[in-house]
Amino acid sequence: MDKSKYFFCYDLALKRKIDKYGIEYITTAIANSGKRFWLYEKTEMLEKILNER
Repeated sequence: MDKSKYFFCYDLALKRKIDKYGIEYITTAIANSGKRFWLYEKTEMLEKILNER
């Protein structure tokens, strides 16, 4: 898996912000650390959202 093509979101507030733009995650899971994450494909739109912070 080429991790550079994906964004692993561990922040619930950021996930909710991404949701507001209608971007759907690929999957959600629990990391080995016990934290939930959401996996997104990196797109131009997602990059714009992430750069707003």
